[in-house]
Amino acid sequence: MMANGRLTDLAHYTQRLRRWGAGALAGYVVLAVGLVAMTALTEPDLQRAAGGWIEILLWCCLGYFLIDGALRARAKLQAGMAEPGLLLLSIAIDLAAVLPVPIALACGVAAPNAWLFASAWILKLAQDSSGLAQIGRVFVNERKALASVLVLFLIVLFLSSAVMHVFERKTQPQAFGTLPGALWWSVVTLTTTGYGDEVPRTALGRLLGAAVMISGIATFGLWISILSTGFTAESRRRNFVQTWDLISKVPFLQSLDPPAITELTHMLRRVEVPEHTVVIREGRVGDCMYFIAEGEVEVGVGPAPVRLGPGAFFGELALLGDSTRTANVATTKPSTLLILDLADFRTVMAHHSALARAIDAEAKRRAIDNQRRRELQRQTSGSAS
Repeated sequence: MMANGRLTDLAHYTQRLRRWGAGALAGYVVLAVGLVAMTALTEPDLQRAAGGWIEILLWCCLGYFLIDGALRARAKLQAGMAEPGLLLLSIAIDLAAVLPVPIALACGVAAPNAWLFASAWILKLAQDSSGLAQIGRVFVNERKALASVLVLFLIVLFLSSAVMHVFERKTQPQAFGTLPGALWWSVVTLTTTGYGDEVPRTALGRLLGAAVMISGIATFGLWISILSTGFTAESRRRNFVQTWDLISKVPFLQSLDPPAITELTHMLRRVEVPEHTVVIREGRVGDCMYFIAEGEVEVGVGPAPVRLGPGAFFGELALLGDSTRTANVATTKPSTLLILDLADFRTVMAHHSALARAIDAEAKRRAIDNQRRRELQRQTSGSAS
């Protein structure tokens, strides 16, 4: 009962860490400690000096990953993860981090060898990495083009090895006398790592070697260009979706049809703003509105300033005809802002009558609200006097 209680307390503590946003940092620390301990276990001198403490530390790390994996799987199941493939991959990584070591020990494998399976813990880095997820999407999107270049690579690889085997087998029987030997030469030549100790000596062999080297450079150049184009397209796609989501949240823009929103997304300018930078000053004339893609700003209104985070917007009154800024706005952390200029907005409004009507209605509503607010302030000040 006491052990179950401690396990429950550990699970509760791990869950609290994840809720506070420190779970990722704690996981990185445990991962680093576990990998260092696994490495130390392969050193006989360190193993004798530490006694059994290294294995105890490894078991603690394993217990943490067990609890963390269970909490992670439950959270994703409760949230209704949209992509079952990613959920299965995450569960597979958690199982690979927990099961191999106990299974190896149960099968009689020596502890230093069994704990080598803990090297699978490094896969935990892939679970929370948005960069790796983006790489995966790029490979999936460009799989046909990448596969085509791979086919070209294999064709050159096998044909060049067969031809080099014919050209050089009599001159260099040890290096090129067998097809696997010639195949090794083709691999190191195509990948531009060099010949090593094996170089063609015949004129035809050297001519073929030059062609293979050029083909290797061209093949990897194609791969690099495909991947770079894929990353650029993926970044544009992600920015477009993010911008679309930001624009669709603005009340007076919700009535726009998709073509109009698309036109607005292409007009937005992305700027990086440092921390504690004034974006809007009260009393100045405004000619744009801002969307917060990343970061946070503080709006100096009312008795207490208001903080806005990613997905929020401010300065929209400039698009409604009220160009005088009513409050100071400054960043509280490094932020990425999207700017929609008034001139671009009027261009879109001229082509979309529905937007013009929505803006006119919103401007009238804001004017009525401002008038009521001023009257209320006058009444309040009069009663106070």
